[in-house]
Amino acid sequence: MEQTERRSYVSPRREEAARVTRRTVLAAAHELFVSQGFGATTIDQIAERAGVSRPTVFASVGNKRTLLKEVRDLALAGDDEPVSLAQRPEFREVFEEADPARAVRLHARNVAAVNGRFAAVHAAMRGAADGDPGVRDLWATSEEERLAAARAFVKSLQKKGGLVPGLDAATASDLVWALMSPELFTRLVGERGWSVARYQEWLAGSLAFHLLPPHPPGRTNRRVTR
Repeated sequence: MEQTERRSYVSPRREEAARVTRRTVLAAAHELFVSQGFGATTIDQIAERAGVSRPTVFASVGNKRTLLKEVRDLALAGDDEPVSLAQRPEFREVFEEADPARAVRLHARNVAAVNGRFAAVHAAMRGAADGDPGVRDLWATSEEERLAAARAFVKSLQKKGGLVPGLDAATASDLVWALMSPELFTRLVGERGWSVARYQEWLAGSLAFHLLPPHPPGRTNRRVTR
C-alpha cells in the first residue's frame, strides 16, 4: 500500500495573525519596559496588556530577555522587516553622498530618527543592566554597534576627503559615538524640551564643527534655533 506524501500547508491568514499577535505583544512589552522598567515588568503584565495568554507571549516572542532584545531591534529599525540599518535606503544615502557636508546632515537626520524611537528603550536597558547579566550584554552590544556605526561613518567621510586635517579616525569615531548617544538625545529632548528638529540641527552643526574642515571665508555654521 503506497504511503501518501504529506505536504506542509502554510496558511497566509494564519501567518498574518501570528505576525499581528507578535507585534501586539512587542508593543505591550515596549510600553511596560519604558514606563515601569524591565525588572518591574512581568510576563503576566505583558500578556494582560496585549490581551493574550501567558503561553502566547512565550510562543510568539519568548522570555523577558528575548522580548527586550526584540523590542530593542524593532525600535532601532522602526519596523520588523529583515533588513539591517546599514542596508536601508536612508542609511545607504549617507555613504553614497559625495558631499561631506551633506553626508553629515543626512547622518544627523538618521540619528535623530533612530534616537526618537530608541532612546527610551536604551534607558530601560541601561537601568536594568546592573542587575541582569543578560541585559548588561544586550546594552553592551548596543554600545558596540553604535561605535561600529560611528567608525563606518567616519571612514566614509575620509574617503570623501571630509575630515579635518590632523584628526585621526579613532578620535573622530569617539566624537561621533558620543554625540549620537541616546543619553544625549534624552537630555536635550526629553529633559530640556528641545524639539527633535532642533536636536537634529544641533547634531548636524556639532558633527560638522568637529569633523569637517572650516567653511570658506564668509560662511558660518547655522545657529541652533528653537
